[in-house]
Formats: sequence, structure tokens, C-alpha cells
Amino acid sequence: MVKRSKIVFSNRKQKTENRKPQILVVAGETSGDQHGARLVAAIQEQLPEARFYGIGGDYLARQGVEIAYPAKDLAVVGLWEVAAKLPTVGRALACLWQYLKNGRPHLAILVDYPDFNFWVARFARHFGVPVLYYISPQVWAWRRYRVHTIARLVERMVVIFPFEERFYQEHGVAVTYVGHPLLETMPALSPRSQVRQQLGLADQDLAIALLPGSRASEIERLLPIMLAGAELVQQQVPGCRFVLPRAATAPPELINRLISQARVPIKIFHEQTNEVLAAADLAVVTSGTATLEAALWGTPMVIVYRLTPLSYQVGKRLIRVDHIGMVNLLAQERLFPELIQDQLTPAALAAQINKILSEPELWGRMRSGLERVITSLGGTGASRRAARVALELLAPQLS
Repeated sequence: MVKRSKIVFSNRKQKTENRKPQILVVAGETSGDQHGARLVAAIQEQLPEARFYGIGGDYLARQGVEIAYPAKDLAVVGLWEVAAKLPTVGRALACLWQYLKNGRPHLAILVDYPDFNFWVARFARHFGVPVLYYISPQVWAWRRYRVHTIARLVERMVVIFPFEERFYQEHGVAVTYVGHPLLETMPALSPRSQVRQQLGLADQDLAIALLPGSRASEIERLLPIMLAGAELVQQQVPGCRFVLPRAATAPPELINRLISQARVPIKIFHEQTNEVLAAADLAVVTSGTATLEAALWGTPMVIVYRLTPLSYQVGKRLIRVDHIGMVNLLAQERLFPELIQDQLTPAALAAQINKILSEPELWGRMRSGLERVITSLGGTGASRRAARVALELLAPQLS
């Protein structure tokens, strides 16, 4: 479990007395925590004396980052949820303000998580700390006006999709495309039959994975619908088995409580998303990075998402893309079905699952489209390429 750091910065003398590289890192979600940790590791390879402090989860903590606030305490999505978390968010921001004021780091690395990180970027700008923004918020999809905020506050955008580089160049933002770090996090697994055996799945089992997200608010909205849909599927396909890989920042007590109310058996695995997706015959995936993970394992999926009514009504007026699932955006077509907001019901979810299961030729078309998706992610080595940008920004600060 990530523990909050007790570091106290007593005065500004640290700026001159300790010239070891000091780097602030902020990642608010599981995927950002993972990618941020790999970036930190790549920087440490070239700059082993660097010290890191900030907000993150287990991955950043294991990489040696001193955690000011655990990411799980801040993991929210939507306007109402952010408002409910304002006291916690305020304390976390106050902590980072003090660190930027007294610790005076040489660089701030902000990983996605824009509603929080834009405030951190403002603080960094105020104290003259350069900002490297790793993994762009989806400003090209909605709330596009935020690109002007980025241009004002960020020294360098480090992006993971090729179309993002073009977007920022068109808006006059300094940007470097490094490819997607997900490719370097994919583990080398045993053959699929062995992975299934390790997860307790028999050859004849039809395994359906449920990925309800990593944030409590997402899980509360999505998992009950997934479970109700799973019950309907099992009534029609009695041989199916349901498996759920719990993300590191997902509250275990919440997931356990919701599953205890389900009328269908669910087997939970902790932080084994890759194994579960590799073993699954089909997945129900919350829109986000997990859709790309499922694509890389060749797993057909139904993409789902739901916000509070207020957040959705605001968001739909601002979104400028045809698809919400990243895998569909990269494929430039509705490769996998999406059930968003009121479209997402247990019956609709069960119908989409049954359609994929009953039409093998449909999966053949999906697989051919996945080749375009994987190609668009670039090659391995994204973290090292991003680290080179960080070192470039650090050089004048350390001279």
C-alpha cells in the first residue's frame, strides 16, 4: 500500500545546497502510474542520482518516488465527483505548492490527469519550474480550448499517438512524439492454454473478462451493469465464466461489495490484467487504455462508459470525435461496439456480447482492423525516448 510521505521542506536553501536533480512527478490513474514509473526508471538509468517526489500509486512508489499523496485518494472523473473530492484535492495541491515553493525541483513531469495537473502546471510556471507533460489529455477530442492553456504552461508535450503531434504542431505547441509506452509493458506470457490453466480456466470454458475501470466512481457506475449483463449472458450461455482483473488503484472493498450482490460467480485477479485479457475469449472494457491492452492481446471487446448525467450533458456538447474508444479512434472506424451512457443497459450489453460470440466472421473483421491499430502505436522504447526529452529539459537547470 502506498503511504503518504512525511517530507517537510523548511526553506529555500535546498535550491542551492542540494544540486542533486529534483523531479516532481504527478500521475493520478493506474495507467499513468505505470507509464510514469517506466519513465522514471528510464531517467534513473541515465541520471541515477535524481530524486523524485509527487503523487502516484504502487508503481511509482516501487520505483523510488516519494509519494506525497496516494493517487487512489484523488481518482475521480466527472464534474460532480470532482466537486465532492475538493477538500482532498485542495490538500494535495497545497502540498505540491509547498514543494514547488520550498523544494524548487528542476523539472515537473505531469502524466495525463488534466483537471488536476493543469493546476500543478500553473504552480510550476509560477515558481519557474519547467513542465514536461507526458501523455496528452484528449484536448483534440473535447474542450479543445485547453490547448491554449497547454501552450502557455508547458515547456514540452510528449505525446504517444502520431495524430497528437500534428495537432500540437498546428497549434504552435512544442511537442515530441515518442510512441505508446504500452508496447513495452506487455509481458512475455506462457502460451494461452497455460495462462488459462494458471487462471483456473478449463479448455471448454468461455471466458469473459470484465474491466470496470480503476476509479471508484467508474466502478460504482459500470460494474453493477456489467454484473447484471453477465447474468443475462450466463442464462443464454451456461458454460461461460466471468473474470475480473482488479486495477491497483481500484478500491478492493468496493469491488468485493458489488460482486457479493451479483447473481453470477465472478473470479477476481489482482493486477493481472494482461493475463486475464490474454486468456479471455471476449472482454467488456471501460473506455481508456484498457481497450488498447485488449487489442494488443487480440481480444474482442465491447467498450462501455457512463458519466453522471450532468457530466455527460456538458461533455457531449464539447466532444468532437466520432468514437469514444481509443482503439476505434486509431482504427478510424467503429471496429468494436460502444455502449455509452443511456445506451449501456444490462440487456444491450448482453446483446452485444451474444452477437460477437455467435458471429465468428465478425471477429475476423475485427482482427484485420487491429493491424492498423497496433501499427499506429509505434515501436517499443517510448519511455527511453521520453526520458531523453526530460534530460534535455533538465540540462540547463543543472548547469
